[in-house]
Amino acid sequence: MRLSRLGQIPGLLAACSLAACAWVLTSELGAFRAAVAAWAERDMRARTQLAADALGTAATTGDFRRLRAFGDDCRAEGVRLTVLSGPGGIVYDSATSAFGGHRDRPEVDAARVHGVGTSFRRSSTTHEDMFYCARRTGEFVVRLAIPAARVYAPFQRARIGFILAGLVGASAVLLVFLFTNRLLSRIRERERQLAEMRRVEGFRRDFVANLTHELKTPLTGILGAVDLLDGEDALPPAASRKLFGLLRGETKRLNALVQDVLSLARLEQDQNALHRAFAPADLGDIVRSVQSRLLPKADAAGVRLVLAAAPSVTIPCDARLVEQALANLVENALRHSGSPDVVLALAVRDGHAVLSVEDHGAGIPPEHRARVFERVYRVDKGRSRETGGTGLGLAIVKHIAQLHGGIATLVPSVGGGCRFEMSLPLPPRHFSHSQ
Repeated sequence: MRLSRLGQIPGLLAACSLAACAWVLTSELGAFRAAVAAWAERDMRARTQLAADALGTAATTGDFRRLRAFGDDCRAEGVRLTVLSGPGGIVYDSATSAFGGHRDRPEVDAARVHGVGTSFRRSSTTHEDMFYCARRTGEFVVRLAIPAARVYAPFQRARIGFILAGLVGASAVLLVFLFTNRLLSRIRERERQLAEMRRVEGFRRDFVANLTHELKTPLTGILGAVDLLDGEDALPPAASRKLFGLLRGETKRLNALVQDVLSLARLEQDQNALHRAFAPADLGDIVRSVQSRLLPKADAAGVRLVLAAAPSVTIPCDARLVEQALANLVENALRHSGSPDVVLALAVRDGHAVLSVEDHGAGIPPEHRARVFERVYRVDKGRSRETGGTGLGLAIVKHIAQLHGGIATLVPSVGGGCRFEMSLPLPPRHFSHSQ
């Protein structure tokens, strides 16, 4: 199971735990409330039975003194006593505001039919929720009533404890979840770091292997030419010129490779620096300079080097490096694209100055596009070495763009070919005008 899926488990467990806590708390509170109500009903039934036994004779004989004395005792305990006659009229009520008949009360009707009745309702006399219990004794009905708040007082006190316990449990679940999530975040970060280290190590191995191969190719040619020159005392002039030409070409190739490796090293060092001072430079001048400098090379290759647009756009940058990056893109197109023309352009788009080099050649297959900016990566290894180049030009372009806070991208051209772009961010207050 992947770590990303494992990371969902603490959240699911926490949600299930909180749901379980809420369900247990709700069910237990409901069960406790029902138990309190059942206990109160049993107690009221017992009390009402005692009251009916004690007041049956007094109600029959009209002993109001005894009724009042018993009612005073009930009132002192917070219990309301009512004695009703057969027709439902009030014989005695410890609530002095009581009046009228009580025959329509559900607990009274139940007592007359079944001997005992209970109900939970709002009192029309005291205007509060009450718990009633009535019991028949002869022709009379004795009824006791107690406020619902008093009945459920133990439940209310216990509910506070239940809620506090639930909050403590929920807090504990959340703390465990946060701790687990933080631990998993650290594990994910370590996994990401290890993956990055493996990627960098694999990239380093590939780079060293490719660079070694790139260095070995010109060295092999140089050593072969030297051996031929050293083994023959007198070579024909034509053969000597050919060997010296080979030596000169391979030496230039080796020197270019070393220079590109040094350029990459310097760029990486600059990117790791805390601060780098740039000077304002006109990108339009840089584009025109690159076209002018590489026009002879394009003519020699039979390629038209066209300047599509180069407005004046001034930004703080390292003009030498930006010109090097743009020249690398043009030389890459001249060397590898097979296009009849190469187009240079400068535009302002989405807060960036965009330098682009577009060709209409064979293009780059989709499976290679994501890797063209890697060091010593070649789309067509055999053909690339025949046309020259170190395999580091596009990597240098990418690092120069990053050094300026921008990016280098490859965009397939409509109708074939490709367009390389280097986007450099514009300052908050830049100025630009068209030539």
